Amino acid sequence: MDKLSEYSSLLSSRETMYRFLGRFYRVEVNQDLLKQMQGMSFPAESSDAELNQGYRMLEGYLQKLGRDPVTDLAVDYAKVFLGAGMVNAYAAYPYESVYTSPERLVMQDARDEVVALYRAKGLDIVNASIFPEDHITLELEFMSHLCLEARGALHAQNLAAAAKSLQEQRAFLAHHLSNWVPDFCTDVEKHAETDFYKAIAKITAGYLHLELSLLENLIAEIDTEILCGV
Repeated sequence: MDKLSEYSSLLSSRETMYRFLGRFYRVEVNQDLLKQMQGMSFPAESSDAELNQGYRMLEGYLQKLGRDPVTDLAVDYAKVFLGAGMVNAYAAYPYESVYTSPERLVMQDARDEVVALYRAKGLDIVNASIFPEDHITLELEFMSHLCLEARGALHAQNLAAAAKSLQEQRAFLAHHLSNWVPDFCTDVEKHAETDFYKAIAKITAGYLHLELSLLENLIAEIDTEILCGV
């Protein structure tokens, strides 16, 4: 496999992972998704300890499902992300604005910033009527979109465009996702009753941490390819 194919394969894997993670925060888990996950093989090892812990915890949960896991997870989802049944309705609300505004309110500066970024890419935020644009699902899906964009540039052998997309990914990760998701994941682990959502939180936080160094290395490699005239 040549270098461009390797980069494209990596981008495809990252695109899938971002969409995979985003699914868990968008809506409750259903029976079909649980069944699909039971047939999955998760990475045995990575360079991030929290990511490894998350994978092992998720495997353990999927191997020992309770009598009615769909209901258990629906109840946990409502408690953790919607504040159902919580005193003062405090929960791990999945919005960047909640974690980056002094009053912990939705629809603050972070939401306006990501809307501008989405629109710059010509994206219609169809889920905005369901929840604000700085919801973690939409931010993760935006990263997935950028991975797809970079992969298209590589397919067209436009390394400069691919490098630009990767730089945009690094900036979005640094200034948005990494700016609040680690604290959000800590809150998920604090409030979740099921190991399922505790594991998803660990996987999310660990994966984003790993992404920071991965993107730095990938950008450096493609910049080298450009200098070499590949």
